[in-house]
Amino acid sequence: MEKSFARKLDYLETCNVRIPFDPRVITPPIEHAIRAHQFEAEEAAQIPLIVQKGDTVLDIGAGIGFISTLLARQDGVKRVISVEANPDLMPFMENLHLLNDVHNIERLNAVLTNSDVETMVFYQRNDFWMGSLMAGPNPYERKIEVATKNLNALLKDRAVDLIVCDIEGGETILFADADLSGVDRIYLELHDHITGLCGVKLVFDQLSSKGFAFDPRHSSGAIVLFRRAQSDEMLRPYARMANQE
Repeated sequence: MEKSFARKLDYLETCNVRIPFDPRVITPPIEHAIRAHQFEAEEAAQIPLIVQKGDTVLDIGAGIGFISTLLARQDGVKRVISVEANPDLMPFMENLHLLNDVHNIERLNAVLTNSDVETMVFYQRNDFWMGSLMAGPNPYERKIEVATKNLNALLKDRAVDLIVCDIEGGETILFADADLSGVDRIYLELHDHITGLCGVKLVFDQLSSKGFAFDPRHSSGAIVLFRRAQSDEMLRPYARMANQE
């Protein structure tokens, strides 16, 4: 398998990340996004600006491992914990990490929750980026039971500083009973087409109640950064304002 990656035609590339070209995973819409350099482009652009030296990063909804590769490459990142619910993506993710020579990544096939259930239903769809814990609104191909892992225990045991999250609407329930006392930043994608604006409000309310503020400096549309608010915060000018001075 690794020998085949040496040939140029066996992978696509965007943001200096090589992506194995397996049509079973890289379906035409996903291939198009990668070739057009639009695949996770907004998230990728902000990662160097929100990651700090010494960070341990929890990447939830890691998919094929593209974002975790970018995270692992950042200077001084201690470790990335890459969590994906879809078991079919785990071999692909491992191959992508190997292809890009990143090794400070722990891969976990699980659904994160603080409930007592041992498994949860994951709904697989043809395009992997639409798979989720939600049965709708888009039709699914099959549903599978995925083992759960305790979110609070993982945050504490790994001493997570930054959470990156893209879980197709699951963000509305993930943080409700989460102990985020050790977390400094949360970078996530909102999915109002699944949750509605009430779901977006719920995420903001939950994180605000836990001491986080919306950071507009590194947010764009549905891709938003929440940062722990500090009473002794040193004010920072917007980049465009700094350039004008």
